[in-house]
Amino acid sequence: MTISICMGLYNGEKYIEKQLLSILEQTCPADEVILCDDGSEDDTVVIVRRFLEKHRLENTWHLYCNAENKGYPANFYDAMELCTKDIVFLADQDDLWEPEKIAKMAAVMERHPEISVLACRFGLIDGEGNVMKSFLKSSHGTDSGQLKPVTLHDIFYRYEWPGMVLSYRNNWYREWQKTIGKIPHDIFLCARAAEENAFFQIDETLAYHRRHGNNTAAEEHRIRKLLNKDRKLWEVKKYLEMLEQFEQCGAFQTEVGRTTLQEKMKAMQSRYAALRSGNVVQVIKNALENRHFVHPVTVICDVLIACGIYSRGQ
Repeated sequence: MTISICMGLYNGEKYIEKQLLSILEQTCPADEVILCDDGSEDDTVVIVRRFLEKHRLENTWHLYCNAENKGYPANFYDAMELCTKDIVFLADQDDLWEPEKIAKMAAVMERHPEISVLACRFGLIDGEGNVMKSFLKSSHGTDSGQLKPVTLHDIFYRYEWPGMVLSYRNNWYREWQKTIGKIPHDIFLCARAAEENAFFQIDETLAYHRRHGNNTAAEEHRIRKLLNKDRKLWEVKKYLEMLEQFEQCGAFQTEVGRTTLQEKMKAMQSRYAALRSGNVVQVIKNALENRHFVHPVTVICDVLIACGIYSRGQ
């Protein structure tokens, strides 16, 4: 099978060269690498061009520069549209890959034609590249190498599959890509594949997500911001808007898929109301009523927020 890698770029000058090098040093090289810059205002484009020239990659690595900023989802979808090979690997500009990431994941997809989307596990690194330990880490495993299916309920229970851990079959994606709307590319791929029982994860850490102050996804691992009420309400509201987009574009084709979506929307609406109330009892009651869609760590954070811990943290 032939391999594409696609990456969206935006103001990534600090870490982009390290990520490009980790892709270049793969034991199974990609047949093409698609890089789409979304109007960077720093030296990202200069650094990328210099890298391509230095390693003589112009024939297989292609840099595209948007005339205007399109935003994170649209830029990635454009990059995905440009990919022409059998299997597409998604990459982020500030993360790092293990040298055998492509080789191991492509081998799994070749052995298992029933898989449309495959994920690996990931570790965390800080801005200096040091491995981080965190109870907030999304992806946990034993690195057994075992393959397991991921259900739609798993995705809506606690999402832990950012784009940088994913590969997908290009032909499968192109069958329905026009229905996506503005939903972030990674969760849409995972949800569609999971509904078809075609999303799997290999229990092996093959990538490292770099956490720093300018992550595009606006995630947070610092306690003061994590437990800020206004910030959390904003996050829940944005998540609800995304779920509504799933509904509006008719993303799910089965009754199970549509029902799961409705149940998750109801659970998030209740969570939003409970958080706004600031009532600890209501937060706990809501968590119990929606326990099938609420992760324990989420409950702990919501209770602390309701108690006013770091309510004005920055």
